[in-house]
Formats: sequence, C-alpha cells, structure tokens
Amino acid sequence: MVMNFIKYSKLYFAIAIASVGLSIYSLFSFGLNLGIDFEGGSMITINYTSERPQLDEVRDLLSGIEEFSGMQIQPLGDKEIILKIKEKDITNESFSKIINTLPGEFDTSIETISPIVGKELKDKTLIVVLVALLAMLAYIALAFNSISKPISSIQYGISSTLMLFHDLIIPLGVLAFLGYYYDVQINIPVITALLTIIGYSINNNIVIFDRIRENLKRESKLSYSEVVNKSLNETFVRCLNTSFTVLLVLIPLYYFFRNEESLKYFTLVMGIGIFVGFFSSVFLSSPLLVTWNNYRQRKK
Repeated sequence: MVMNFIKYSKLYFAIAIASVGLSIYSLFSFGLNLGIDFEGGSMITINYTSERPQLDEVRDLLSGIEEFSGMQIQPLGDKEIILKIKEKDITNESFSKIINTLPGEFDTSIETISPIVGKELKDKTLIVVLVALLAMLAYIALAFNSISKPISSIQYGISSTLMLFHDLIIPLGVLAFLGYYYDVQINIPVITALLTIIGYSINNNIVIFDRIRENLKRESKLSYSEVVNKSLNETFVRCLNTSFTVLLVLIPLYYFFRNEESLKYFTLVMGIGIFVGFFSSVFLSSPLLVTWNNYRQRKK
C-alpha cells in the first residue's frame, strides 16, 4: 500500500505547531526545575545496614523539617536513600536534625556542589546543545551539497534543525509541567537523554534525505512532491522499526527502574523524544521541503 504523506501535511504542521506552542507555554509558565547538578546544593546518601524503610514513611518524617521542605527523596538500590537539597549548604546542626529524624541504623555520606560549579555546568550544557544543533545543520548542508534543484542543500539543513528544535522543545515542555506539579528535576541523565534524541532524530532525517537524493537522480520524470512521497514510503518501515525497537527497550527499563528517579525520567524523556522524533522526521521534515518548493513555484 502506498501512503500519501504529503496530502495531509497541513494537519501534521498544525499538530506540530500546537504541540510546540503548548510546550513553550509550559516552559514560560512553569520554568525548568533544575536539579542540584545545575543549581548547586547538597546530596546526602543514607545507606541502611538492614531493611530500608518505606519512602512514604521517610517523606512524612522529613516533611517536618521546615527549612528543607523542598528536599527531593529518591531510592538507590535496595538499601540506600538519597536526599537532595538545592541551593543550600548543610550545617552540622541541620545535618544532625535530618539524621536524628530518620529511623533505623544506617551510614551516611554527604556531597556538596557549589552554585558556581552548577552554573558552569549549566553554561557548558547549553553550549553543547547549541554546538550539536549547528553541527547537524552544517553536516546536512555539506552531505547533501550535490542537491541543488529544486531545493538547495542548506534548506535540507534548515529543515533538520527546525525538527531538532521541535524534538527537544516538546520533552522540555513536559519536564517543565512535571517539575512544577511533581517536583521532577532536570539532571545529567535527562540532559543525556535530550542529546541522544538529537542523534536518533537526525539519523532518521539523513536516511530519508538520502533516499530523496537517490530518487531525484533516478526518477527525473516525477515531480518533487512525488519523489518525496515515494522516498517516504520506501523508508517509512525502516524508520518505524528503528524507533519502535528503541521504545521496546525503554518500556521495560521504565517499569523495572520506576523507583530509580534518574533512570525513570531518563527513559521517560527518551521515550517522548523518540516518538516525536519519528513523527517529525517522517511527517514534518520532508513535507516542509515540499511546501517550500510549492511556495517558490507559486512565486514564479
């Protein structure tokens, strides 16, 4: 069965614009809840020598410590609990108050991250993301520089970069919402997931663009729209299988590590990114090129 991907491109664009709009609204309304990796703070590791108490019990006990009301509590393994406190240095008095509140026998260790180090890490992360986006734009433009008609190689690069923005902004919007209502914090594993999304998304785009390049040479009698649609049909199953295979791995990973905060939200962000990346590479990126070409033809 041959699908017409171009026919409903306006609907795909509308879905994308609405999703990006909601994500931007979420980001501006709620902001990003950055973890201590980026904001600085203290991390206390509680290692129980026997059975670890229930997390709800620990939360109820520690909720009475007013100065640490925003403390994040997460399990680690079978016997450890990690307490993360943003933007605050732990005094000996505060540390003793926390330790004396917790039940059972345990060993402790504390790690402090300076706000200066957190800011430096935040700046470096932004630079890495921007460099990655620019590198992808340059790579696509150079890799497809043999294509000059009817769409230039730089337009392929611009389309890919716009799709990467789409693929990153939607997971970030979800994270902003979750951070506001459920205190989900952005940490290094989440940033790793976002960077991985860039790789998967650009990979699908390259596969499709490469097939468009081949079909432009072979199918000279077809219009550009027909060539793009033919290329999408030829690569659809491959892109779907790649994305679906990754999701099959992420689903059990999310289930089995749902109590491990870092892995849990790593897999969640990856899952959202893989899904929207598949959507953008198949239903947005190449149809956008057709729309540009049609607009140029109408102007002539």
